Amino acid sequence: MPRRIEPTRQAWRLVTLALLAPAVAVSAGTLRSTKHGDPQTGVSRTAEAPVGSCGQCHLPHGDPSGERHPFSLFAADDNALCGTCHNGAGALGSFPGMGPWDVSAHARSPHTVWPGPPSRPSRDAGKCVNCHDPHGRADKDGLVPTMARARDAQLCLACHDGSPALKDVERQVKKAYAHPLLDTRAGRHQADEAGNPARFGRGNRHAACVDCHNPHRGRTQDQVRTQAPDAPENMTGISRVRVTNGAPGTAPVYRYAGPEDTSFAAEYEVCFKCHSSWTTRPAGQPDLALLFSTSNPSFHPVEAAGRNSHIDANAFVNGWSAGRLMYCSDCHGSDDPAVSGPHGSSYRYILKGSYATTSTPSRVSPTDLCFACHSWDTYANPRATAASLAASRWNPGKEPSGHAFHVGTKGYSCWACHESHGSTLNPALVATSGRLPGMASYQQTATGGQCTATCHTSRPGPRSYSLNYAR
Repeated sequence: MPRRIEPTRQAWRLVTLALLAPAVAVSAGTLRSTKHGDPQTGVSRTAEAPVGSCGQCHLPHGDPSGERHPFSLFAADDNALCGTCHNGAGALGSFPGMGPWDVSAHARSPHTVWPGPPSRPSRDAGKCVNCHDPHGRADKDGLVPTMARARDAQLCLACHDGSPALKDVERQVKKAYAHPLLDTRAGRHQADEAGNPARFGRGNRHAACVDCHNPHRGRTQDQVRTQAPDAPENMTGISRVRVTNGAPGTAPVYRYAGPEDTSFAAEYEVCFKCHSSWTTRPAGQPDLALLFSTSNPSFHPVEAAGRNSHIDANAFVNGWSAGRLMYCSDCHGSDDPAVSGPHGSSYRYILKGSYATTSTPSRVSPTDLCFACHSWDTYANPRATAASLAASRWNPGKEPSGHAFHVGTKGYSCWACHESHGSTLNPALVATSGRLPGMASYQQTATGGQCTATCHTSRPGPRSYSLNYAR
């Protein structure tokens, strides 16, 4: 028998590149700069071929066992081939291994098929190659990170535009108010920052899909139901920032938890990566970790149940109650109920509904955001039944006083007197920040309270009120 000649390191590259020429998306030189092709840290499946060489995946002389595979691969062209190396061990970022991947939404859905270019057949649904090109890709800005087929949101929105994915997220992020997924200016995003606390959030004011979703672990909501503050299943496996609250008005102590941390995760912890003093915030953006702190005199129940535990049940609608916790996404999300999540909205602050923040009275509507949880009849309808009006502590049943008169008759928005997230100064989410109209001062007692309103110009000074029922 003729003696088998072992190819040199250069021969490995030349032969396999010749075999694969139509499929390679980057040049041989660029391939060496990818994570797969790096000659020092690249693929190292077998010692028979140089590290990072084509021969790590392709066998130019065929499988010695005689079994034949497409593209001269060492195994069948499916996810098990990728799982040979990508098994969850080592520093593989957001990828946890094939086990968690196999139960993820992307792995299970028949709609996970790359639409192109070039497109992939439906039989490839759920394969790694729908999102990743094993040879790497380059665009006008250079090599695309993570061996992805496209950069940043371009990759996700190729599918999540209503086809083949069923929900049109692209339409949401193009609305007037949206997370800036489409802002891809140079220097605003680093591919590994979601798993690198030293890099993530330090002044890179952008948003990427992977900041809130782990494409390898996220599951659909119908797989496992969650309730606040548990992070929804479509946020499984994402990095987050945990807080230990201090005194009111002081920033909490932060602790970063990476995607490899599989312990309990709260939705608000993911939001705090950008919307807290853990990172650099744009001027005017509030420190939500400070405002939601459970040490504050009052706060919306995001981290824990609120302090007003004895509010009349009739003051709430749609299943809400004084002891129920809420998500950030209960208020912030699409104004299209068919698409969940705070991707984009026609309303400012990416809110699900209208929330007036004007300095003049206006017409308040039952469809305004606050009345998705708080009863319109209790807080804004002066013609409601006595039982409904009595559910407000500040509604003694005679005008001119009470919530219903000020909101429904006079047209003052909830914003005029209340903070939307939390207050480091006052109970009952009362705002005394000099808003016009609004309250200049507020003092609460066991039986009522006293306030000075900026709109009572004919009768300046403090005015007292009594409670309709005990605090």
